[in-house]
Amino acid sequence: MFNNKKERDNMKNTILVVEITKFSDDSYIYTIKKDADTLKKATEYLVALKTLNNKKSISYELFNVLGQFDVNREVA
Repeated sequence: MFNNKKERDNMKNTILVVEITKFSDDSYIYTIKKDADTLKKATEYLVALKTLNNKKSISYELFNVLGQFDVNREVA
């Protein structure tokens, strides 16, 4: 999957902003909307997407190499 150690190390630091679409049959589609190299950048993008989103069937979450982040932030 990765050609060298540098690519593997870069992936360890990558944070994905993922759009989660839930359908009426309780199935989901996950779409990567953005990748970032810092939590700050990823969180800024996540907050912007959540602010602009007006669909109840769509949500956004952060993922890294270990899985989903547990970031709970209120958007005013």
